Amino acid sequence: MVILPESARAVILAHVRAGWPREACGLLSGRDGADGTVWIEIAHPTPNVAAGGRPDRFEVDPAARIALMKGLRGGPSRVIGHFHSHPGHAAAPSETDRRAAFEADLIWLIVALRGPDDADPVATAWAVEGPVGENGAAGFRPLRLRTDATA
Repeated sequence: MVILPESARAVILAHVRAGWPREACGLLSGRDGADGTVWIEIAHPTPNVAAGGRPDRFEVDPAARIALMKGLRGGPSRVIGHFHSHPGHAAAPSETDRRAAFEADLIWLIVALRGPDDADPVATAWAVEGPVGENGAAGFRPLRLRTDATA
């Protein structure tokens, strides 16, 4: 299970709405629970640096990831995943997502938006499975996602 605090959810939704009609993205920091639960603590919006200008692609800014990893070093939290939006599409991994999954230990949180003013966007969480890397497309396993106002 993945626990998403309402405060992080609000940050994610504001960022992906602002990115419409392009995919927007960011990083997630948090910690692993003893029972296998993953606790998202903070959502960190980042620029989408995907080359080519296609609205249906995303790439988290590597400099932002490095800076976040350095900032978390030595503490109880780590980079536990990333988020990105699917404007006008389902909150499920796309074939492009499957080809881009290189790290099996990162959670993929995907937000589906019907428009920039979507009052009820759908968010889902996924774990990477199967072959990871340039020679194959990874599979994804859905994870239970719970939004928590008190987390």
